[in-house]
Amino acid sequence: MSPTLISPTVLIVGAGPVGSVLALTLLKNGINVRIVDKEGPQVGQKGLGIQPRTLEMHRFLGTLPDILSIAKKMPICTLYKLPGGTEPLRIFELDPYEEPTPDTPYLNLTMLGQHRQQSILHRHLEKHGCKVEFFSELRSFEQFDGHVLATLVTKDSNGQDIPEIIKVSYLVGTDGAHSTVRKALGLTFLGDVRDDVNMVVGDIEIHGGLDHKSWHNWGEISSKSQLVPSEVDDNVFTFIISGKEIDHAKTASGRDELVKTITSITDRKDIEFGKLVWISNYRPSIRMVNKFGDGRVFVAGDAAHVHSPAGGQGTNSGVQDSFNLGWKLALVLKGFSPPSLLETYTEERLPVIAAMLNKSTLLLNQYFRDGKDWKRGKEFKQLGVNYRGSSALVDETVDLTKDRIQLDPYGITLNGVIHAGDRAPEAPGLQVLHSGESSTATASLFDLFKPDHHTVLIFGSVSNFKEIASELSAYPKTLFKTVFIFPALTTSESEQSASGTQPSGVDLVLRDSNGHAYRAYSSLLGSCNIVIVRPDGVVGAIVGGVAGLRRYVDGVFATVK
Repeated sequence: MSPTLISPTVLIVGAGPVGSVLALTLLKNGINVRIVDKEGPQVGQKGLGIQPRTLEMHRFLGTLPDILSIAKKMPICTLYKLPGGTEPLRIFELDPYEEPTPDTPYLNLTMLGQHRQQSILHRHLEKHGCKVEFFSELRSFEQFDGHVLATLVTKDSNGQDIPEIIKVSYLVGTDGAHSTVRKALGLTFLGDVRDDVNMVVGDIEIHGGLDHKSWHNWGEISSKSQLVPSEVDDNVFTFIISGKEIDHAKTASGRDELVKTITSITDRKDIEFGKLVWISNYRPSIRMVNKFGDGRVFVAGDAAHVHSPAGGQGTNSGVQDSFNLGWKLALVLKGFSPPSLLETYTEERLPVIAAMLNKSTLLLNQYFRDGKDWKRGKEFKQLGVNYRGSSALVDETVDLTKDRIQLDPYGITLNGVIHAGDRAPEAPGLQVLHSGESSTATASLFDLFKPDHHTVLIFGSVSNFKEIASELSAYPKTLFKTVFIFPALTTSESEQSASGTQPSGVDLVLRDSNGHAYRAYSSLLGSCNIVIVRPDGVVGAIVGGVAGLRRYVDGVFATVK
């Protein structure tokens, strides 16, 4: 069988949220992709919490309005007295509401089932002419110097296998914990299965007896039952049953045994159960790869790391894998960056995932060993996830190699001081002075950050941005959006420039009318007043002039100039 030509450029194996985010990131960069999945569309909620950092990612991808149109905030939790099971013993919040701020507009966990997340992403893929190929399985692949040969098998209408060999530039496995791609690459997947933790999980319809306003909880550490309503009023509830006194295998054997167990734990006869959607007898595995790829093949999401559900980190960590890899892969495929840039995918994500496994395992132990609630620290919002140890960064304000600066790759920014490798803050309400056309509109930084370009923010003197613009003019215009930001109270020199014509080489001139940008980036506004934000919304460089800018750009775009 003869292979097809190198089209698509990238084959993605696995069409859940992780693979779909990667596909959409590449498509927005003009990269042709093919995304396949050996199963059909996902059934059931599974991993329904979307953390704030992931909401920011959806903002950059343009998918956030669709997410928020159906997602709901996390409800309260109600623990009922036993026997009886109807009178509240305690009402509490797992994730207490936090008021958003100008620099952090998304501070609260949002609930949306994975199947609905996946559906939204697939619709956006179709807008770019990419349709997921369900029931198409990767059987094998072979790497060569300049390409990968992959063998796919699909079923025809009669159930017969139809093999196909395709030739692609890169292959990415987002195909779950039992990843074909990871196994074929020979990556280690060290860790263990928690034999001391057993849960029966799944979705079931409930047509009466429970409202949709709360997570309903019964029991103690020996036998617990939790029923979680979906974000849409469709009578579907997620169940989580655990405890040493539970016969997990028997409970997971079918609907009737499940209902008996729930009724026994809750002491409730009034709950009207309907159809069982899906069920699993689950023991968490805690494992991760030794590296995120080899040659022209990479892994992301559960194909690279698996862990307990505690803390709601799974899908969120996986899509952040994809967002980190996507823009780098696009630059390499376009010939703008050397393949060595892809080595920073493992370099940046491996420490983050190792920290995540430690934190989520600690939370799991608190719940199952100590009987405590799954109350999460702020780090689980992922807003403090950083890549300060990466070799792809430039920061002229500090030595990033020092331990006190790197700290925790999963931690909150120390004392509000931003360094290269950190999340870039938002700043809304910026007055547009020049944008290439007459405009009196306002803008926000998050509306400027996109997965297909770097954003160069210049705070400071007029002469500074002229130097920077001149330097960047040597590079393809599509790689950068250059933005000059005046403070709210401008000097006469700045005011004169602002009222004049559009400065050459600058895409956007803004005034920080409300002071949000200068406050969010206040720690940088000394001699180092240039901030380069990567396509994934991470600060790539903090520099004071052309020399520092050149160091960062030459490191990422070494083959361009």
